[in-house]
This record gives sequence, C-alpha cells and structure tokens, in this order.
Amino acid sequence: MTRTTLRQLLGPVPDPLVRHVMYRRRFGRWGDFRRPTRFTEVLTRRMLAERTQQIAWTCDKTRMKEYAARTCPQLQVPATLWRGREVDDLNVSDLPERWVIKPNHASGMVAFGDRSTTVKELRGTTRGWLRTYDRAALGEWAYRWADHSLIVEPDLSRDRGRDLVDYKFYVFHGRVKMLHRSSGRFTAGHGERFYSPDWRILDLYNGVTQEPEAPRPTSLAEMIAHAEALGGGFGFMRVDFYEIDGVPWFGELTPYPSGGMDPFEPEEVDLEMGRWWMDAPEGSLR
Repeated sequence: MTRTTLRQLLGPVPDPLVRHVMYRRRFGRWGDFRRPTRFTEVLTRRMLAERTQQIAWTCDKTRMKEYAARTCPQLQVPATLWRGREVDDLNVSDLPERWVIKPNHASGMVAFGDRSTTVKELRGTTRGWLRTYDRAALGEWAYRWADHSLIVEPDLSRDRGRDLVDYKFYVFHGRVKMLHRSSGRFTAGHGERFYSPDWRILDLYNGVTQEPEAPRPTSLAEMIAHAEALGGGFGFMRVDFYEIDGVPWFGELTPYPSGGMDPFEPEEVDLEMGRWWMDAPEGSLR
C-alpha cells in the first residue's frame, strides 16, 4: 500500500493518527512522539509540531536555492532557467542543449529534456505535477507552503541523471555527524553507503542496497563547510550536494528525509541520531 493510498483510505483522519499508523506499519512498533528518543520519532514530532516560519520555506525549491546562494556565495547553485505553471508558456528553443524540469513544491519527480523535446511531450510528462504533493497530505507540513509551480534547470549530468552522485549530509545543530553517498538513482543499480565526516565507512543500513566503498570526494571538506553553514539554523537538516569535476553543487535541503520512514539499522543508530538532535547545545534549536 502506497502512502497516497493510505491517506485516501484514512480520509480526514488527523495528522497525528495518520503518522502513528504509518510509523507502526513501517517499524512494527508504536512511536513515542511526545517524549521521542529515536531519530525517527523526533523527525515525526517535527512534522506534527514544528509550525514556524523558520521551517515553512524549506520544501520550496526556489526559496532553498536563494537561501543557499545567499548563505554560501562560493557554492555553485543550479540556475532557474524558467519558472511557471503552464508548460505552454515555455519556449524550449531558449533552453540549453540539456535541461531538467521538476515541480517546485515536491520531491522525487524530474524529467530530462533536450532540443528535441516538445511542449506536447511536456504536457503529458508533467500532468498532475501541480497537484498537492502527497507528502503534504501526510503531515510533512512545510510542503504545504511551497509554491505550486514548475521550474527548469540545466542538466548537470552527462547521462540523463544516471551518472550523478549525491552526497547527503546529516547536520545536527550546525555540525555534520554523518553523510551518505547515493549513486545510480535513476537506474536499477541504485545504491548507498554511509560514511563519517572523515570518510570512514559506518556500520549502518537504511533499506537501500549498499554500494561498494567509494573514494573520498575531492570537495568533501568544502561540502561539510557548506552543509554546516546551511544547516546551522536548525536542530536538524539534511543538506544534499552533487560533486561535478571536483566542484560541489547545491542539491536541496531535506527537513523530512524519506518522510521519517527510513529504517536505520542497527537500532542503536536510530537512538544515537535521536540523541544528536535532542541533546541541543545551550541556546540552539531542537
């Protein structure tokens, strides 16, 4: 059963009950969202209780790119080549040889285009993209505040995204505690591997096939510095980058990784990540 189907079945059931049911189905136990100790529980509490302007904009792709450019002027941020609600308003001939189109208010949806792509094809590809994102309906509150529009960016890959490698940094109170490398996202060979900030393999599994050990990225120190700057104003934020020819590029901010449904194993990892979040330095935000 998909998340969308679950939401449809539950109808107008309040968010807390929806999240309790989802958590129970995913992890085989009830979560404690009032006195959370696990990362997955604290993350769910964020969805249910954090209703601030500080978090509201973090699922809007345009606003997060503006924030990244303003906060880290040396960081490469993909340009927005076009933004709108109707692909009929897009002049494909004005775009570069390769580009991507995605919804501004959702995650996981992207289409690759080139000079041969037609507006008619884009109408079919993007049909339904401007609807309310299912994660917004399932309690991931910040998605409700993202502008419903489409954006076009340059294609940073050489093979329609299949060659891109993501580096995803877990930032707690302004410090990178761990990261994971994700490769082959648009292929059957998608794999991930978790590392410490000094690039030691971590004994950690989150349900995705583990890729072989990879060489340390050239720009690791830069990415860590950028991640800590971008995530510094939050109790927790995942900050994602690509590395292209040794240069870090901003990917996105992720306040609700996998909607809180990643099964971090062994169990102690979920608890340790919860402590990183809850043991807030004096004066910092939970």
